[in-house]
Amino acid sequence: MARRTKEQAEQTREQLLDAAERVFHDKGVTRATLDDIARDAGMTRGAIYWHFKNKTDVFKAMCDRACLPMQAMLDTLAAEPGDDPLGCLTRDGARILRQVAEDPHLLQVFEIILFKTEFSEVAAEVMAEEAERAASCRRQLATVLRAAQALGQLPAHLDCDLAAFALNSFIIGCIREWLELREFDLAARADWLMATFYAGLRHAPPLPPS
Repeated sequence: MARRTKEQAEQTREQLLDAAERVFHDKGVTRATLDDIARDAGMTRGAIYWHFKNKTDVFKAMCDRACLPMQAMLDTLAAEPGDDPLGCLTRDGARILRQVAEDPHLLQVFEIILFKTEFSEVAAEVMAEEAERAASCRRQLATVLRAAQALGQLPAHLDCDLAAFALNSFIIGCIREWLELREFDLAARADWLMATFYAGLRHAPPLPPS
């Protein structure tokens, strides 16, 4: 019985997050209310407070649900780059782009974060955490790039911290531009996009003196 109750509670939580995605996407984060989310989910406001402290907590959980699988992917690669770190980065980057294009939840969350998150206390608190997450992501990317460099997959003169910044910016930029324009099939072009970026890194010129 206890297990069933736990499963029901988790199912309720997921239903509330699904509703939050729809409401935040339709109304924007600032205009959306907990009453809106509860009504969309067919539940009471009390059900929300059973699982979440406030709207900020709901928004953060929604973002985490979408981003944590990708973070776990990078955590694993940074810990064990293996004997083909550049190949793994290429495949993982393409997988992320395909997931955004093909996973309705992930696509909707990225649209909310990039286009529906007006400046507010809710957004400021969560975006500060996202900035920390992004910095951690860049550090992990740099770790994997250095592993690729040590294996001769990238030039010895490459600044891996700067390359990690460029890589993160490239992936986020691809997602943002594609979400705005939808001019091509992102899932079908994901491999080409990532392969082209890494081809550029392999032929990157030395940095000029600062």
